[in-house]
Amino acid sequence: MSDEEAYADHYLRVTVDLIVEVGEVNALQAAALADLRAQDLDAQERQDQIDQINSDPSGASALRWLISPDDVLALVDRIDEVQPVEAILEISESDGVLELEDED
Repeated sequence: MSDEEAYADHYLRVTVDLIVEVGEVNALQAAALADLRAQDLDAQERQDQIDQINSDPSGASALRWLISPDDVLALVDRIDEVQPVEAILEISESDGVLELEDED
């Protein structure tokens, strides 16, 4: 069996840590609410999302609404040799910027 055959249907996990700085939480929430109102949702689901965005002082819920798993899959969309399979999106508060470990 060749190396190429050995890696047929081979899956790789891509992990990306992205820290964003939110300049204005209210503006981020307003953008999420505007996008939310443009979506075709039933009234209860829309209200649940509005309540979640409005009650989150960090802005994470607003950003979570604005970034979909499809956006994450698009990271590799331009690469013909790679077929995106699934994406899980998690957004949480951070203590600040990432600190890289020194490589000695």
